[in-house]
Amino acid sequence: MAPAIATVGSLVVDLIVPIPELPVRPFEHQAGEALWIEPGGLGNVLVTAARLGMQAAALGWVGDDFYGERALALLAGEGVDVSRVERVGSSRVCLVLVDSAGRHVFLGVAGLPGPERAPQSWRTVLRGVPWVLSDGYTLVANPDLALEAFALARDAGGVTTVFDPGPLIPQTRPSVMATMLRDSSIVLLTEDEAAMLVERGAPAEMARALLARGPRLVCLKRGGQGAVVATPADTFSQPAFPVQVRDTSGAGDAFDAAFIAGLANGLGVRQAVSLANGVGAVAVSKLGTGTRLPTREEVFAFLKTQGVRADDLLPRA
Repeated sequence: MAPAIATVGSLVVDLIVPIPELPVRPFEHQAGEALWIEPGGLGNVLVTAARLGMQAAALGWVGDDFYGERALALLAGEGVDVSRVERVGSSRVCLVLVDSAGRHVFLGVAGLPGPERAPQSWRTVLRGVPWVLSDGYTLVANPDLALEAFALARDAGGVTTVFDPGPLIPQTRPSVMATMLRDSSIVLLTEDEAAMLVERGAPAEMARALLARGPRLVCLKRGGQGAVVATPADTFSQPAFPVQVRDTSGAGDAFDAAFIAGLANGLGVRQAVSLANGVGAVAVSKLGTGTRLPTREEVFAFLKTQGVRADDLLPRA
């Protein structure tokens, strides 16, 4: 059986518009190159995990509208289990403007919040799936649900809970964040996000400070500078792979999924970070989120160009 993962939280829908240049100024006009509708946020995690051979299930919600239908169809087309997704009135939609220099702007429309408590069908999954991931957007919009989901997973035993706080840390109640960090087995976040939670310092120092908040592993995602990982036994840096950056949207989510997929397939932490760095590198070299993120074949081909034995990181399907 392939290793399994479930995500808990809203399924955002990305409207991606590549444009020539940012910033966009009033009364000036640019021609958008395209408009794509893609699952974003946790959808990026689900797509990447499924492409790397995991069974992926969405425990979340999406609007009962055109955007929601499109996102669910795209996820299902990737083999993601969307049978337990709740439908609410309107989807959380994010307009993603990406210019030719790889810079992006997110313009988000919140949509309606999901259930306050985990439905029974989710509870069954949370007690049995080996990997559960949620994010800071869920912790802001539905804090009780996020905390309940991780508590259920923790109490079940044998479940690894993974939390990516994202950029909304200032909008989260400190007591809620403290509980989420305590109940998280793994925390994955950027250097700037870490500095919102602990005193800013060297990446290794911040990772160790976060480790003291409860997780057993903290990984700081540093983009082109690679990643820093702290565990009770070790703290180390893993360099990034050099690549021409086209679009960083969704790359952090893809990194999360690849790191989890590596560990779930029996890799050591250093190997899992190497795989995640490879997936992240391919992701930023492409344009778009969701189904436009790297395929398994693209990842293997890229790692080969870097002199890495891809089969050592993830067996071929």
